[in-house]
Amino acid sequence: MITKLGRDGRPLVTTAMAAYSLGVKPASFRSWARRHGITAASYRRPSGVTGQATALWDLADIAEVVHLTAA
Repeated sequence: MITKLGRDGRPLVTTAMAAYSLGVKPASFRSWARRHGITAASYRRPSGVTGQATALWDLADIAEVVHLTAA
């Protein structure tokens, strides 16, 4: 399995993991990301699985917005 990496070299994370990094629930994280103009860096659908693909987020994008809003 090839792990996709973000801008800072860290692996991309799922919505649940990104939400955890901010201490919120996934639905709240998606709303927060939408308000701050962050989009998923990639999408993953395991082979043989149908349905909606899992969004993968770049922690560098999240950190950048957090630092800008905290200043």
